[in-house]
Amino acid sequence: MLMRYEITEGKRMLTKVQTTFFEFVEGSNREGNVHKSSDSDGSSSFYGNIKSYEAMYDACYSGLNVKKMMKATADLKSLVNHEVETPRKAIVGEAFNAAAFAAGHPYHYYKDADEYGKPRVHLTYSTNAVAGVRSEQFIRHGAALCAVADEIAEQVDVKISLYITNMGVLGGNGCQVVTIKDYNEVIDIARVAATAHPSFFRRIGFSWFENASRLIDSRCSSGYGGSMTGISRGAVISDEEFKEWVGAANDEMLVDFPAPDEGQFKGDDYTAEWIKSAMENISDSVEKDVKHCKLFGL
Repeated sequence: MLMRYEITEGKRMLTKVQTTFFEFVEGSNREGNVHKSSDSDGSSSFYGNIKSYEAMYDACYSGLNVKKMMKATADLKSLVNHEVETPRKAIVGEAFNAAAFAAGHPYHYYKDADEYGKPRVHLTYSTNAVAGVRSEQFIRHGAALCAVADEIAEQVDVKISLYITNMGVLGGNGCQVVTIKDYNEVIDIARVAATAHPSFFRRIGFSWFENASRLIDSRCSSGYGGSMTGISRGAVISDEEFKEWVGAANDEMLVDFPAPDEGQFKGDDYTAEWIKSAMENISDSVEKDVKHCKLFGL
């Protein structure tokens, strides 16, 4: 296991975990762990529609949810305005013009230097949520991530990480970061689709909490705690700690996606409008050279 973890001792004990997707899923499945199942059919409820840990584990590799995710992504992209004007900017360059991208321009890069290079964008998204989030919101949340990542992947180098932040979990607070796609890898929609499925957090994620002392460290106690998403994440881990733990480099922009419990994911129209607002926010951050662009609360 290449899992990295760190436990900060003290009154506000913080357990930070950093793994790859494979390490996270296989660590959760380590022999000897006890996996709980739900009696709820969960067709549109807190639990999702996968009742057992074993079924969710299989779904992480079987591609379940991919078709639904791809359709949701396509539907959202079709709702975003893609009027194309005569291109006036170079297609390669060092500065990403997100506003031009959001408007649908195929050439949305400024040509600022003799040497051309792609900007590096690290998309981080929260896959946990407060109780009561409907399955459709999880799917729409993942589709919004895919829509943005898919559009910019040809023009920028993209890294994608998910995170789970909880207060009162593991005998203190917890921040788990899972690498979904590194810069040198292609986007695996199946991985995003699996992590965007509501049962992923309820099964694979909860397994870590149930078995923390074996998966992480004997000092960790069990317990789920409460999800801390959006701006509330600061109660668990500071921005500086978070950027360090996800491995944000000096030459990349960290784009912070919201959790699926935010209101913009309650409908397709709301989500499409949010995507456009998010890209405008990214554009402003590029112009102002902001390295940590937060998209929650828009």
